Amino acid sequence: MSRCDPCICDPCISVTGTPSFREGKIERLEQWLDAHNLTWLSFLRSWFYSDSLNDLPLMSKVTHPVAVDPDPTLKSHAERNNWPIISLR
Repeated sequence: MSRCDPCICDPCISVTGTPSFREGKIERLEQWLDAHNLTWLSFLRSWFYSDSLNDLPLMSKVTHPVAVDPDPTLKSHAERNNWPIISLR
């Protein structure tokens, strides 16, 4: 299982492994599920809340995606797919 550990270098910090960004969030979550002997099918329902188009890959995997104060692209996608759109402002 790959890990995403910061590696402190002079004068920068780099990341090894899969960053938790876009599709990487799915990969990291599936690694965590596997480490706990679980799969997506272990859950009848799942929720994910986001404000960014960068989270569309993970939002598309869960049973209850919710757009929260979404950016324009996510808002359009949520409207097309009848996902709830909420505001916390």
